[in-house]
Amino acid sequence: MTNVPIRALDALASENIWQITTDQFQQHFEKIGLQWLSEKRDQARFFGPGLSLWQGQLKVTEAIVNFSSEGQPNRISLSIFNRGDSDSEFVNREKFEALVESHRTKIGQILAVSSTERGKDKTSAVAAEGYVWVKPPTAYLLEYSFQREVKSRDLPFRPEFIRLLMAPVPKTGTTPGGGAVAAKASSVTKDSLATNLKREENGDVVIANVPMVDQGPKGYCAVATAERVFKYYGIPVDQHEMAQVADSSSDGGTSPAKMYEALNKLEGRLRVRVRVIENWDYKTFMDMVGDYNKEAKRADKREVSAAPRGGTIYIDEIYGAMDGEVLKTSRIGRDRSGFGKFQRSITGLVDQGIPVMWGVMLGLLPEPEIPQASGGHMRLIIGYNLKTNEFLYTDSWGAEHALKRMPIANAYTMTTGIYYMEPMK
Repeated sequence: MTNVPIRALDALASENIWQITTDQFQQHFEKIGLQWLSEKRDQARFFGPGLSLWQGQLKVTEAIVNFSSEGQPNRISLSIFNRGDSDSEFVNREKFEALVESHRTKIGQILAVSSTERGKDKTSAVAAEGYVWVKPPTAYLLEYSFQREVKSRDLPFRPEFIRLLMAPVPKTGTTPGGGAVAAKASSVTKDSLATNLKREENGDVVIANVPMVDQGPKGYCAVATAERVFKYYGIPVDQHEMAQVADSSSDGGTSPAKMYEALNKLEGRLRVRVRVIENWDYKTFMDMVGDYNKEAKRADKREVSAAPRGGTIYIDEIYGAMDGEVLKTSRIGRDRSGFGKFQRSITGLVDQGIPVMWGVMLGLLPEPEIPQASGGHMRLIIGYNLKTNEFLYTDSWGAEHALKRMPIANAYTMTTGIYYMEPMK
């Protein structure tokens, strides 16, 4: 058995954590895998084996540290268990509740402070439950969530997450379960979003200030993309909450239909509107396959079959058998109006400061090195350049994927869906 090096996060619980600078934070933590999620250094991430707090007493899968505009930590989230990164196969309700209780007891013993049961947070995306400790200068919230068993709908019990949230004790005396870290409806107005737009001399028009998220190795691209949009609107909803609502899986990702349904469920609570510009549709897909085969025949390339097997159409396989250049010619050449609408819709949203949730099929056309080589994926379009005929986009894989560009024709070719959210007011 390979020994995993201990990566101690103990300094996150020190009394001066809320006063240190980003430079001091960098100096202290760079040796244990500190990852900045943006060039602004407003979020730091630790991920992987060996992470722990309080001299190894609390094992951690992931830690996210948020920094204020003044450059000091103001919120820390420690993932103790989550369905995407943890082994949840054998965790039934009894074991999950025992796991929560053991951590509640352990944290209480470490802090030597009694906890207060917060109950369900009905302002969050999933109405998570939690326990609160206040030991100045820090307030702690142990928060957890699970999918209840519903026998009438054939839904089994499913554990979702356990996390420890930390924040400085507010001067008002509220706790992390109150104003410090709880999810809330957007306070951003639609009219204010355009102030995030930057227009560069080279023709780039790009939305600044879209937070980065690193989904890690799991198939959480859709829910990680949603998290970034929510945070851009000032709503602290994370990918693990969205994974519960959207029924995401670590290896299978999120179906577009369930993602759209999940976002619609949250419209009223979080005060956002969800809109579809383009969605997967059986007839449209089959028409695209027909157009592709006509162009493939003309170009002396192999045609593809979209015939179902056992009543199922395997979309990834069909796309995987296509030649990307042939598909590009067939899509644009046979649907010029659709291509024009695609470009106008996205540039119009970017001009309003609204990022576009962009469903794509990877592997059709060459891209710079990315963690996922093929298959369905979701990313954000955050800009455009009409001088170079490019869209500017970002993937939820960390700072090095914050801003990339692609010819608009290539973007249209690989598109499988386009969605956006906007504040209600």
